[in-house]
Amino acid sequence: MANNIKKHNSLTDARTGKLSLRSDKLINALYLLYEKDGENIEITITELKELLNLKGGDYGNDIELRLQELRDRSIKFRNVKLSHGDYLYFVDSFIHSFGIDRGSQNYCKIKISESFIEAFSQKMGYTPIDLEICNKFKTKYGLKLYEMYLRYYSLPNREGEGVGTISLTIQDLNEMFGTSYKTPSEIKRGIERGLKEIEKITEEFINVFYHKGKRKFVFGWHQKKKYPNLRIPYNHIDILVDWYLHHNEDRLKIKSLQKYKQSLKKSIIDDEFKELDKYYRGLLQWKYDVDWNKYYDPSKGIYRNFQENRGKI
Repeated sequence: MANNIKKHNSLTDARTGKLSLRSDKLINALYLLYEKDGENIEITITELKELLNLKGGDYGNDIELRLQELRDRSIKFRNVKLSHGDYLYFVDSFIHSFGIDRGSQNYCKIKISESFIEAFSQKMGYTPIDLEICNKFKTKYGLKLYEMYLRYYSLPNREGEGVGTISLTIQDLNEMFGTSYKTPSEIKRGIERGLKEIEKITEEFINVFYHKGKRKFVFGWHQKKKYPNLRIPYNHIDILVDWYLHHNEDRLKIKSLQKYKQSLKKSIIDDEFKELDKYYRGLLQWKYDVDWNKYYDPSKGIYRNFQENRGKI
């Protein structure tokens, strides 16, 4: 199972500061399972430990406590219209219920709240998150600031092209971290600790300063090109992978189709797929009846999205 998730922004933005660090990580793991299996999840504690990258020690009881914490901790939504009512405020917990199967003391049955899913599904946007990276954080400051950074990385701002920023009050940050600091100097120590952890784990540098006039912490970063070696539009990668497999299924001996697709996608992103031009040009010509020459820059070897002004494929 790939450990990349598209976590809904309303859940990423949710004020979960009172949750423990492990419970925040568990939300991400359960969200991955929800994406795969829907609202009813069945998994062993051992498999959950593997998802959370917990190595050694008796974490079975700890996971049960974390599940209980998620069940008991509520998250508030604003302005949602659900099947059972129209709400200015709606409060629910991510987990509706969970239990250990009588036949196996190591088997969990977890039900995600249908109302919770209905509430956040009304909001727009998703944040791509790598579960393996998030599991490496050892502080709440690092994990929550990193998720904030991913959430707001590409949003437009007034600082200029190629720069990302977000401003947060002390109250915002207290709700994010589960702290109760009163002054900028008190909370800044935790912020700096978290930013150092982010830099150590991801090599991403985030700057921060306190704006006295606005009474807000301002976080800023340089927006790097995400896939510098990719030569085709990102939203065409999966289509190209399927096109390639369709025209090579007789000669390819593939044990795991999912793993092969992942490796092929990575080779396309890293520009290590030697037959990219051949198959992408064939895709444009035969599937979409498009003259690839009109969208190809020979000096850079890059293909422009032929549908960029006509919507997505």
